Amino acid sequence: MTIRRLTPKDLSAYRAIWADGLMKVPSAFLFGAEEARAIPNKDVERMLEANLVLGAFDDAKRLVGFVSARRGGPRRMQHMADIGPLYVRPEAQRQGVGRALMEAMLEQLAAAGIQQAELCVDVANTGAQALYQALGFHVFGRRPRSVLIDGVGRDDVLMIKALDGADLTRGA
Repeated sequence: MTIRRLTPKDLSAYRAIWADGLMKVPSAFLFGAEEARAIPNKDVERMLEANLVLGAFDDAKRLVGFVSARRGGPRRMQHMADIGPLYVRPEAQRQGVGRALMEAMLEQLAAAGIQQAELCVDVANTGAQALYQALGFHVFGRRPRSVLIDGVGRDDVLMIKALDGADLTRGA
């Protein structure tokens, strides 16, 4: 497996895996499938340039997973990054791809001076929650009705990890 940053040259492969994820695990994404299809290629290319998006490629050079992160926008939020989504194709799951993507992401964020990483995960996705906890994330809240999927509210668990060794559990 090879993990590397995705660029606009990876647009076709990225759009294909994103569509696969939207179809198979819609609760893992903020966009719905129709919304994602409506985003022009030039906007997706800009997103690949602006955000850190890592892809995992199998031995056949096929994109089998990805994770993205966005640094906080305003100067006062530049110390943090929001991670997600993380998606691994079903045939590549349970092979360490998700863990490898997250470890690579956390390494790159720390190297870029990010002090903390945050993410949200569907409350029913206990497998992902277990992975994130094993990587040092802890729960700091719950967002009711974080997203509406087909009119039904889905709650998210909010998780955080210090990348600089700070104790973020004070007061929790």
